[in-house]
Amino acid sequence: MKKLFTILIASLLVLTACSSKPKAGGTLTVAAPSNFNGDFIAGFSSNAYDRWVQELLNYDYGVFYSDRETSDLLDNPTVVEKVDVADKGGDKEYTFTLKAGNKFSDGTEITAKDYVFTVLMRANPKWKATAKMDNTGDKLVGYADYSAGKSATFDGVKYIDDKTFSLTISKDELPYYFERASVAVSPTPMAAWFKDAKFNADGNGFDNTDEEITAAVKEISEKERFAPTVTAGPYKFESNENNTATVVVNEHYAGNFEGKTPSIEKVVVRQVESSLSIQALENNEVDFVPGVIEGKLINQAKEKELQTHSYPRNGFGNIVLKANKGPTQIKEVRQALGFLLNRQEFVSKIVGGYGSVVNAPYGLSQWFYKENKDRIESELIEYTYNLTKANELLDQTDYKFEKDGSTPFDVEKASEDYRRHNSKGEKLLIKHFGSEKNDVTDLIISQLVPAATEAGVEYAVDQGDFATLGAYMQGTQDNDYNAFNLATSFTSMYDPWQNESQYVNTGLNWSDIEDDKLDATIKAVQTTKPGDKDAFADNIMEYFKVWNDLLFQIPLYSNEYFDITTTRVKGVDVITPEMDWAKSIVYLSVE
Repeated sequence: MKKLFTILIASLLVLTACSSKPKAGGTLTVAAPSNFNGDFIAGFSSNAYDRWVQELLNYDYGVFYSDRETSDLLDNPTVVEKVDVADKGGDKEYTFTLKAGNKFSDGTEITAKDYVFTVLMRANPKWKATAKMDNTGDKLVGYADYSAGKSATFDGVKYIDDKTFSLTISKDELPYYFERASVAVSPTPMAAWFKDAKFNADGNGFDNTDEEITAAVKEISEKERFAPTVTAGPYKFESNENNTATVVVNEHYAGNFEGKTPSIEKVVVRQVESSLSIQALENNEVDFVPGVIEGKLINQAKEKELQTHSYPRNGFGNIVLKANKGPTQIKEVRQALGFLLNRQEFVSKIVGGYGSVVNAPYGLSQWFYKENKDRIESELIEYTYNLTKANELLDQTDYKFEKDGSTPFDVEKASEDYRRHNSKGEKLLIKHFGSEKNDVTDLIISQLVPAATEAGVEYAVDQGDFATLGAYMQGTQDNDYNAFNLATSFTSMYDPWQNESQYVNTGLNWSDIEDDKLDATIKAVQTTKPGDKDAFADNIMEYFKVWNDLLFQIPLYSNEYFDITTTRVKGVDVITPEMDWAKSIVYLSVE
């Protein structure tokens, strides 16, 4: 269930019932630098801005909440009366007893059925055929057979009664450093998603026909996905038109684990080009521009004395390379591209003085980086611009010939009219897709394209909107691109599961990398004994070494995030690298 649980379960703030709640008022308008996909249910091809809306709609009523200081998953005191853990022959069973009285946005009571439904539906093969980004329940007993359609029952899931259910982690998945994430489930409104749903007598499967399940999945994926009718979080959906999503306060929301309810009545998230965002703040067209990385915009905001709140990023900017398509299937080609980049220029021109180059998939905020910085920087390959090294690597591949496929390539002749080819006469062509009106894309065009030419590589860049980039990279739309620039954000539960070979061609493994050694290092990270930070850091380091050598993503930088607001927005100081503005919405207010 692990990674619904990066997004859907999301750190799962809790709802504390309150006898009275202050009336919400006012509107907060938030700028998104690119367009939405419109996927407001987890499991589909949501982008970062869709996930903001998802968090506003469904970030709560999980069985656990995430501690803002430690990121530990703790029992949600509003949702659960108790959590019992039992050994079942090496498997580990978590039994949850729920508190009564929590409600969805339509006023219907949330019961154990809604939690069990989350797992049974999202792991069902009919759902997974449509929502390909979902791997809910994958550490539970019986997941493989249930999700593949080989069994109609999911043995690791059990509905007991309306207050009680259990989830059982397979012994084959233990130990797991983030064990609680495997069972950190949130409710899904079963009556809204699948009104005719019935559980079998054992509470571990549907007592519905395949046709009924298929019809429900179709209804969700074609309608509910884009305009959720019932939600569990602090807000409910109102509209999404013209790249503007609007949500309004959920009057049935009981509050987070501290009893906090939203003081803001309406939140509007609208697309505003990054270059125009500071002007939009000045003109009071928006109130809040989150996660700004561009140094020039940050400096503008400071000059204009706008309100800023900064924190180190829990993520990094990168170029994703497809490891199963075209020349980037070859490790030496990927490494050569790393040596054709001046990554320090990305730091200076994109983030100004507010970031630094990184050599692996980590952010500046992460504890294992801060505690092992010297080791990370000394033991990893630092890819710096080196044309000689790039050519040496390319000469180790089959791309070492002229167009005829037999005459050795002469690096001294490299030009737009003289490129490397392989023995089949195929040109060394990298097809890159970048988001438009994006400083990183622009710098790739001005820096990497000519540098690649000097090594005999044709590096062709096309541009489009961010939603299209995501669809191409995840394979939901056919394309022949093998490089993409974007940024990756991490949760507090750093599990690099998406790079496992089993997720190739699912849309989850962005690079479609398949490598046994990489899989082994990921497994070592995952199976670290919970609480053993030293062993976890050592295993992360081994993973970084393999990742850094395979270089299926080129790391560019990590940086400070700046949330920039007008002075009417209050409470932004609670925002952290793991708890963004949408997860922290109950602490924000507008004057």
